[in-house]
Amino acid sequence: MIGDSISNAYTVDVRKQLRGKAEGFRIAGNGKNSAYGLEHLDKGLGNRKWDVIHFNWGLWDLCYRNPKSKTQGHRDKVNGTITATPEQYRGNLEKIVARLKKTGATLIWCTTTPVPEHEAGRKLGDDLIYNEVAEKIMNKNGVLINDLHAHALLKHPEIQIKKGDVHFTKKGSAYLAKKVAQEIEAALPE
Repeated sequence: MIGDSISNAYTVDVRKQLRGKAEGFRIAGNGKNSAYGLEHLDKGLGNRKWDVIHFNWGLWDLCYRNPKSKTQGHRDKVNGTITATPEQYRGNLEKIVARLKKTGATLIWCTTTPVPEHEAGRKLGDDLIYNEVAEKIMNKNGVLINDLHAHALLKHPEIQIKKGDVHFTKKGSAYLAKKVAQEIEAALPE
């Protein structure tokens, strides 16, 4: 599993649900944005042979940051600068997918989870724009798609940590983990 803090939060539950069927591994730390992910991809993949790679970037890419902002992570959608434009995001994802395809693993793209109203550094609706960019790339490359965005919306906002926060409660992360584990299990070789 490769991704940001959302995937970090559901990893333990995914591992539990896959116990006896597959070993679940995750990159160390936070996958942050797609440029960071691309730069650190080989390190994250290591020398192992992977059967399935479940991956995601987006929430960091569509985040506006301002070094003067006192909000966590210097988030500031009014006076900040976007981390990656949709065009930059597209370019990074195309390179990431090309590299991941070389592993021979079954690839599963995980859509970016929802950006809620009142999020300090992210604009409402940008999650949909970035997911659309990613979907075109994945479809072009035959990559499976786990629509975690739609899955999260089924229980949003009750699974949010707090109003305006992109993160989820423990119960919310467990809810997401169930869908992730199902998608990974369905993609495992016989």
